[in-house]
Amino acid sequence: MPNDMITTMTETAYTPGICNINTQEIAQRRKAGYFGLAGFSLLLAVLLTTDVTRIARLLLFVPAYVAAIGFLQARARFCVGYAAAGMQRADESADQAQKVDDAAMAQDKHRARRMNTQAFIIALAATVTALLVPSL
Repeated sequence: MPNDMITTMTETAYTPGICNINTQEIAQRRKAGYFGLAGFSLLLAVLLTTDVTRIARLLLFVPAYVAAIGFLQARARFCVGYAAAGMQRADESADQAQKVDDAAMAQDKHRARRMNTQAFIIALAATVTALLVPSL
C-alpha cells in the first residue's frame, strides 16, 4: 500500500456529517464499545444463571446500546455527543473540541440521529435475542 494511502487512512479531518473526531477520540469510543460489550456479557451471564424473571433481561438494553453506539462511533469516526453540542475534535493536534457553524451542525445532527437509530435497533435486537435464550 502506498504511503500516501496509509496517511489518508489514519489522518482525520473535520467533515460535516462525516468525521468529527480524531484518532484519540476514536480509541475512546472503541473502549466504550468494549466496556458495553463486557457489561452486556457479564449481566447476561448473571441473569441466565440466577432465578430472576425474564423481564429483568430488559436491563441488557443499556449495555447493549453503549456497546453499539461506541463501536458505531469508532467505525464512523463520528461522535454523536459532539454533534449534539455543535462541536468537533477532528484535528489531531487540538487540545479541546471546537465549535462548528450552523450549517455543519445541521449535517452533524442528522448523522447523529441516524447513528442513534442504528444503535437503538442493534441494542433492541440483542436484548430481544437475550430474552429468547432459556435460563440455565
